[in-house]
Amino acid sequence: MSMVRAVRLYAAEDGCARFEDIEIPFPSGDPPPGSTSLSQPMPAAAVLFARAPAGSHGEQPESQRQLAVGVSGTVEITASGEARTFGPGDVLLIEDTEGVGHSSRTSGFTAAVIVLDS
Repeated sequence: MSMVRAVRLYAAEDGCARFEDIEIPFPSGDPPPGSTSLSQPMPAAAVLFARAPAGSHGEQPESQRQLAVGVSGTVEITASGEARTFGPGDVLLIEDTEGVGHSSRTSGFTAAVIVLDS
């Protein structure tokens, strides 16, 4: 694997949230035996785990940029009429900190959340 696939959720110029499929690359080539290949760093302010009970919330922007990695359960996020479902192992870069925001519905979702520096 030469990259990690992720989904970016951002506020477009019109203020509406949009999804974008992105790839987080690793350096080219295989790492030497006994070593690990690392992506470019993303400066972070905090790392925490979040648990959301079953339910939903209407459109709202996030208060800060974050990178979420699904641990268990599922969450359906809707942005500008497009709905996507995320679950364990899915990576979501959440950057819609302005504008209309997004809505979500969860069946019980736990994620590792990394709050990114602005």
